[in-house]
Amino acid sequence: MQHIREVIPSSWQIHPLEYKPADFRSQIPQLDEWGVSDATIASHQALLLEYLRQRDICKACRGFTSCGKEGDMQGFVQSLDRYGTQLTTVVKRCIPFKDAQLQQKVRRFAAFSGALREDESFRFENFPVEQKRKYPKLVHYAEDFAEHFQPGTVMQGVYVFGPPGVGKTHLVLAVVNRLQERGVPSLFVRSDSLFDRMRHEIAEGRDLEPYLDIFATAPVLLIDEFAQERANEFTMEKLFRIVNHRFHAKLPTWFTSNYAPPDIYRKNGGDLLDTVAPLRSRIMQMSKLGKMDGPDARQRNLESLL
Repeated sequence: MQHIREVIPSSWQIHPLEYKPADFRSQIPQLDEWGVSDATIASHQALLLEYLRQRDICKACRGFTSCGKEGDMQGFVQSLDRYGTQLTTVVKRCIPFKDAQLQQKVRRFAAFSGALREDESFRFENFPVEQKRKYPKLVHYAEDFAEHFQPGTVMQGVYVFGPPGVGKTHLVLAVVNRLQERGVPSLFVRSDSLFDRMRHEIAEGRDLEPYLDIFATAPVLLIDEFAQERANEFTMEKLFRIVNHRFHAKLPTWFTSNYAPPDIYRKNGGDLLDTVAPLRSRIMQMSKLGKMDGPDARQRNLESLL
């Protein structure tokens, strides 16, 4: 017996009565699992044929931008369901559509992140050899994450700390550049830009929620120069909201900082605000730790006029 997908012409000209219940059972295992009778199948042939047609289009999907469906069905996927003794289809937004929407939202907010044109030049291929040899586990994890992470999978981010000029920012930029090459929605932001944009949005009278939402929900967030910005009670509360959401949603977050986690947002031996302790606790639970050390590479080629 031919499979239904092999005998349904693309022009959809064959009358439904030419198919038998056994044809549908061979293509839709749920019909047997649910104990659907031949009579019910016969009375729902048009619905089942359309369900199979839509399913085959989805199986050939190469992303929402090339969706093979027509009109209002673009970006939707059907699932077969029962309603009493009747069969029905349930329609919902497909994952490729949601991914495309998220990509669009990430791109819109990337302009606020403080990213620079030269950031794209930081790659694993040109990561300092001496640091690669010195920290093989850290670099290997970063490469593995950049190459294999997919939205919806659980992989921890990394809190990379150490003095200036040791390659921390280079490493996380290499991660985000590779993720973006693979089409994984990811957002890189410099900490001072994050807070400056918050203040700007408020000064302009705009709603801050969409801005906070993208940082809280991006599949991967990478925060550079963490805990080095000027913070106050308002901005720290917003930062806690972002980190807390990502912590509970198990969304990977990468940090670079000059400070070890126990030292973030501290002054004169004490935390700057009450939110610091729970923020620190979440960061240490949601991230692997990676310490980098060495001389400041930015000072190696300084020219002296003395």
